[in-house]
Amino acid sequence: MVTPIETAGTPVAPEVLQAMISAYEAGESLISIATARRLGKQTVSRLLSEAGVRVRRQGLDEEQVAQAVGAYLSGKTIREVAAELGVGHSMVWRALKAAGVELRPNVRRGGRPAK
Repeated sequence: MVTPIETAGTPVAPEVLQAMISAYEAGESLISIATARRLGKQTVSRLLSEAGVRVRRQGLDEEQVAQAVGAYLSGKTIREVAAELGVGHSMVWRALKAAGVELRPNVRRGGRPAK
């Protein structure tokens, strides 16, 4: 197995990397590729990027959107929901907007409404 310097600790044989690239370019998701190879999604994303593959913008799947909507409507902040899902807060914001959720006013630290 070859372990590129940038990915020390994540040994991936060249033929495995090529199979991951082919699967991704055929439309397979990062998560499904990661699961099939017992790697983390971020690891797969990094390996593909290092190989020169343009990684598609990731969104939330239907289950994650439902989880985000439920958590947000129960009173959690967008940042708290994002932390639970392991994604960025802007991804959660976009998913909530797309799901038609009425977002609460943005509140700055200290409880003062944003201008």
